Amino acid sequence: MELPDGALSVIPVRGIPSVQPGDDLASLIMTAAPWLRDHDILVVTSKIVSKAEGALVDVPESGSEREEARESVLRSQTARVVATRGHTRIVQTHHGFVMANAGIDASNVDRAQLVLLPKDPDASARALRAELLARGLDVAIVVSDTAGRPWRNGLTDVALGCAGISPLRDHRGETDPYGNELHITQMSIVDELAAAAELVKGKIDQVPVAVVRGLITSTTDEEPGVVPTLVRDAGSDLFSLGTAEAMELGRTLL
Repeated sequence: MELPDGALSVIPVRGIPSVQPGDDLASLIMTAAPWLRDHDILVVTSKIVSKAEGALVDVPESGSEREEARESVLRSQTARVVATRGHTRIVQTHHGFVMANAGIDASNVDRAQLVLLPKDPDASARALRAELLARGLDVAIVVSDTAGRPWRNGLTDVALGCAGISPLRDHRGETDPYGNELHITQMSIVDELAAAAELVKGKIDQVPVAVVRGLITSTTDEEPGVVPTLVRDAGSDLFSLGTAEAMELGRTLL
């Protein structure tokens, strides 16, 4: 059935096996989804990108040694600590992302391993797009992961990297139907795509890839990635510390 104008479909890609270091993601995806079309947008969970790239760390399976090893890994992935509450540490990674525990993941992986974020998610997205393009498929790529939000309960998926699609849709300078000029409206298209895709991927369903079809966008390699576009620099970050950490810093400056 053809979708009406402006409608989108979000389609899970089932049947991708457990990814191992060195696996060819493009081949795995095309085998599982031979129905892919040019101009589809593939939203790929960062975990399978990390696994394919070998971004894994061996740790003990239990006990205090496991916690000590995990703490050591967390320190290695942390550029600065933003806030700490109990066992949860909100940090800025070396990429610039602010995430709980630097995005280190122990779910959907062997108990004796931890999964790190991809070293360069934008580069990973570009490489996967190039591999699919070499096989005759012109699609955009969004590499996604799950993150919390500072003022709301619950998690959502966001984009860590992208290729073949502009991360932002900039409405500044446009005029709304009432004649008001828009001054600050920039929509994070890739974050919206990541969140929509999570609805069909789920967290325990072992569906690491989803396809968004119907969004009118041009696939191009000229667009900047997520890190240079969406990560705020220190000068424009109004919430660079947690509340308790900011208050403590203020006391030390008095």
